[in-house]
Amino acid sequence: MVGTPPDSAVTRLADEAGVLIDWVDAWGEDQSVTRDDLLDVLAALTGRTLATEADVEETLGDLTEAAPAIEPVIVAWDGAFPATTVPFEVSDAVMVLEDQSEFPAEITDGTVIVRRELPTGYHRLMINGGSITSHVFSAPMSAAPVPRSALGLISPTYSLRAGSHDRGIGTLAELRELADVCLRAGVEVVGTLPLLAAFPDQPSPYAPATRRAWNEIFVEFAEIPDWHEPAPETTRVGRWVDYEFVGDAVRSELARYAKHVSETPGLRSEVDSFLEDEPEMYRYARFMATADDHGRNWRAWRDSLTVDPARVAYHETAQWLMHSQLAELSSQLEHRGQFLYLDLPIGCHADGYDIWSDPDLFAAASLGAPPDRLFVNGQDWGLPATVPSVARRDGHANFRKAIAKQLSVAGLLRIDHVMGILRTWWVPHGSDARHGAYVMHAANELFAIICIESVRANAGIVGENLGTVPPEIREGLVDHELLGMAGSHDAADDPSDRDLAAISTHDTPTFAAWWNASDIDDLAALGVFDDDRANRERLERMESVNRLRDRFGTQGVEATRDAVLGWMAGTDAAVALVNLDDLLMEERRQNVPGTDTERPNWRLRHDRSVDDLGADAEFTGSLEALVAIRDSG
Repeated sequence: MVGTPPDSAVTRLADEAGVLIDWVDAWGEDQSVTRDDLLDVLAALTGRTLATEADVEETLGDLTEAAPAIEPVIVAWDGAFPATTVPFEVSDAVMVLEDQSEFPAEITDGTVIVRRELPTGYHRLMINGGSITSHVFSAPMSAAPVPRSALGLISPTYSLRAGSHDRGIGTLAELRELADVCLRAGVEVVGTLPLLAAFPDQPSPYAPATRRAWNEIFVEFAEIPDWHEPAPETTRVGRWVDYEFVGDAVRSELARYAKHVSETPGLRSEVDSFLEDEPEMYRYARFMATADDHGRNWRAWRDSLTVDPARVAYHETAQWLMHSQLAELSSQLEHRGQFLYLDLPIGCHADGYDIWSDPDLFAAASLGAPPDRLFVNGQDWGLPATVPSVARRDGHANFRKAIAKQLSVAGLLRIDHVMGILRTWWVPHGSDARHGAYVMHAANELFAIICIESVRANAGIVGENLGTVPPEIREGLVDHELLGMAGSHDAADDPSDRDLAAISTHDTPTFAAWWNASDIDDLAALGVFDDDRANRERLERMESVNRLRDRFGTQGVEATRDAVLGWMAGTDAAVALVNLDDLLMEERRQNVPGTDTERPNWRLRHDRSVDDLGADAEFTGSLEALVAIRDSG
């Protein structure tokens, strides 16, 4: 980046705070953060004003003085506690296990030693009567096994269409039907985008209201206990989801049911039992009920605000229903050898429950990405950035809760932007994404959480590592036996047996759009590409398409798509994931990155119902053929 380089005081503060000054961009070029940009990121990270050199020196001194005597988190891989040196007098040290049992640790020459193997879980080392503590993560080195030579089919749940009585949005009923179609064809992995709770006006599944609760808009009405009312119907069943219209209909019906639950002791006791198992849902329900009545900007809420008990009961009931239905679906798939594949977003909406619940954990900065080939001005995702030092002090509770929620039902979990385990690009509020910097995270500790939760749930993990990936992440995926991702429309490189392969994702053009270069036309219309850039991109695309034709001896888009899918199925990839949009020759894509209101993102619905697809011999035959290729490998 062009600008004044940081001086020694700012450099020392950046090093102490874990902010990278130098990094390599998407073109492989060395970049350095300017002094002004670095100060803005450091101010967001520390919560301090850094207007003068004295401010910098004072902050550096305070950070150094506040540094913990021992690491706030210690990782014991495969139960082996690492000998830990402490720079102070130790009178006693006790290991308190997750089940609250405890035993003394040895103290030899200022070193804490634990000779027994620790059980998998989250423990605490208590020193000098508990005046000094450290979280101890006893983690298996390897995550749970992932499927091998499996075929998967993925679709956003909202895109799925019912054969009759369509609600205007796909639900868990249609996801269940899609799983049935997959079962008959021999497809093991049934994938969908995040199903997490959202504010009514926020369609993106990657900006949830929380990563700890489900979105009731997907509830399956036919399976609601003791409720014989028909599911809410809508005449708005076109090509795009109308979230406001559909959401109002669903929530009104669920409110009626919540009232029925409150008046039916047996049902209310089931809700109460669920809340006892997941006590955080009490607090979440009150938060959402308050947002319903007083707006979601919780920073403006007065202490004296009252909460409507009926709205609280609504959110409690909605979470119970979604939990029950997702758990049943997951269990059903597991019983018949299938895997429910979910996706964990990297963050949460700025007004969301997770930020309200622990505001000190988040900085005055957003997550994003630096400039790259497609987005020359970088990206600001608007998701609040987590302060690493605060996260470490509470044992990364936010991340632990988020991943555990997904793995309570997922048999295979994709972690979006897994590079965030090591570093995240921070965009200070008031800046744009060109003026950010990378902030480092405790990757070893986050990998430990992933392995603990994966083994506990017996669920495999996929790290979304497409794009510019630091070597530490690639090595971590291998060391902990997590899958990476391999994806390309042009079948350029064979994926390895440590990859989940896909030719398109929700953020990339579908195969049909790629073939026709309609994605380039769209980016030109948006002003992302100027005319010269668009023409160069079209020429390169034509060359890629022609190479595919020559390689597979095909001409048309459908024949070439089939050839590419067949190639993918025949590779060594652990999972070959087929996008339903590609099978349906869809040209529209689910999301155009870098846009919000400019395009109807996260609203696209399939033109055909799941029932219709299941009854289509040609469609199911395509899946069966891909399964056969996988099996023959």
